[in-house]
Amino acid sequence: MYTDLTRLKHLGQGVKVYDLAKLVRPEVIEIGEGTQIDDFCFINGGEGIIIGCFNHICSFVTIIGGGRLITENYVGISAGCRIVTGTQHYGDGKRMVPVVPLEQQEIIRGIVILKKDCFLGSNAIVYPNVTVGEGAIIGAGSLVTKNVEPWTINVGVPCRVVGTRPKVQYE
Repeated sequence: MYTDLTRLKHLGQGVKVYDLAKLVRPEVIEIGEGTQIDDFCFINGGEGIIIGCFNHICSFVTIIGGGRLITENYVGISAGCRIVTGTQHYGDGKRMVPVVPLEQQEIIRGIVILKKDCFLGSNAIVYPNVTVGEGAIIGAGSLVTKNVEPWTINVGVPCRVVGTRPKVQYE
């Protein structure tokens, strides 16, 4: 029922990674206790991924770009989300095609950090070098290009604050 996880850098207790999830470069991926990764996810380990405890990564989530991702504990990533840890830039007349020689490209790799208790709604997109603050909610279909404040509710393209939520009561 679950994918072979023997090549992961770290595997916590009670982790479930379903057979149709694809993990590229598993040797740089760490997964904390109680986390579940559903079928049809594509996760490229890039420069390293640390997934905290009790995270849920729903079907059709894509984590790409070759950079780094850190999720703290109790993070929810809904169906169809895209977490982009690296991208290309046209700067100084560079090409934006990954199959050309490196000297013809300008690659921007960074880190995405999803803090404790944050939640990404379906089809949200998070760009490189963004931190989503503790407890923040990103609404479905939102585009996150800048850091998000803790315990806020954020929606839109580009993402903007529309409210706040109460802090989680459990420690």
